[in-house]
Amino acid sequence: MNTTTFESVWVFAYGSLIWNPGFEFRKVLVGHIKGYARRFYQGSDSHRGSPETLGRVATLIDTKNGDDNDSDEQTTWGLAFLIDDEETSMKYLQQRESSIGGYTTILTNFYPKEKKLEKFPVMVYMAMPENRLFLGPSSISKIAEDIANAQGYSGHNIEYLSKLIAFMKIELPNIRDEHLESLELEVKTILKRENKSQLLAMFQDAIHSWLDNDLFSVNENDDFETIEKLIEPLVEHRFIDSIPDQYLRCMTKY
Repeated sequence: MNTTTFESVWVFAYGSLIWNPGFEFRKVLVGHIKGYARRFYQGSDSHRGSPETLGRVATLIDTKNGDDNDSDEQTTWGLAFLIDDEETSMKYLQQRESSIGGYTTILTNFYPKEKKLEKFPVMVYMAMPENRLFLGPSSISKIAEDIANAQGYSGHNIEYLSKLIAFMKIELPNIRDEHLESLELEVKTILKRENKSQLLAMFQDAIHSWLDNDLFSVNENDDFETIEKLIEPLVEHRFIDSIPDQYLRCMTKY
């Protein structure tokens, strides 16, 4: 499948890119992608762990092809960022997500939470099973244990989990993410049992941090018509609608 160069490049964030995109962006929208479930199946030996004690970070599992048994979790919610300074931003993402993180680029549709806006294609970084840091499925108790005991140069693994939970609770209070909720419960149980009050406090700190962020300030002076104009060039490429969701993926190298 040939890739098409769009004037507007949007990147979907479902993990640390949500609270720490690290690149300049023009707009940000809350929404979801379909056919993928967020799972803490990717290892981290640098940002949230070490080679000796791997952390666990989020990746996506393709639920359309039977890779996940939970048929109720066919969507993953997050943010879509409209990239500014495309060349610089893509180099940064290539280094952060692909070179260090071991993630691969795919293309799929993003469905804005605001129903007035049409779906449009976004770039997504996800870890494939063949990458060296892919840990794959484990019990919730094992994943929680890994998270509770790992930290890297970006901070403790619990901080990563707590910030993702804070985003979901504040921005999407009516959306269920059972994997995430189960991990929160299990990690908190571990921390209480081991009397690690400082780590436990990270969950509340993450709530305050998200409430104080100014991520959406780039949208303050915009109405729907303005955002629609930014999406139009992508929506007009109707070939995307003719491709089944499970095939709407293109491997891209930068």
